[in-house]
Amino acid sequence: MFNILLDPLPTQWHGYRIDPDFQIGIQMMQISTDNEIFEREKVWLMADLLFFELPGTAQEITDGVQWFLGGWYTDNSEKSEKDSTPVMDWDMDQWRIYSAFRKQYGIDLNTMKMHFWVFMGLLTTLDECAFTRVADIRGKIVTGKMSADEKEFYRKAKRRYAIGAQEEETNEDRLATEEFLKLAGLR
Repeated sequence: MFNILLDPLPTQWHGYRIDPDFQIGIQMMQISTDNEIFEREKVWLMADLLFFELPGTAQEITDGVQWFLGGWYTDNSEKSEKDSTPVMDWDMDQWRIYSAFRKQYGIDLNTMKMHFWVFMGLLTTLDECAFTRVADIRGKIVTGKMSADEKEFYRKAKRRYAIGAQEEETNEDRLATEEFLKLAGLR
């Protein structure tokens, strides 16, 4: 088991050089949750980002990707069906994460080079901030024990910060898109 207090941060896995940059790790996590990519393809896309030279077998590639994405995590993990609701999204929460790192750690994530495991350790131990408050709202279970005002507050807040909530395209939007496609010579 890796220990940040004792061990140097890894730059290879079983002799295969890796790109341990936190931005690579974020891209890999985005791929892992992308519903438009087939499961088999996800591992290959993540491996292509991670390894400079791919390991020899599919099993090694899978093991290396899993190691990189989870090697930093040292707490006991108890997954339940309730855990399936995502509480963060890299795109939706980008500014909340960025500002939290600027404020709490003085780190500019747009210019700083950092190992993915360091980034995840810092991300998961952020003090209360806009990012953690929104994640808490997303994960909050509205129960019958709450007052009517609390229930209404959380319902509204959950809708506002919902992950994957797509805006419905209005008729005006459809007409504007159609007009653009005509002008661009695509229709």
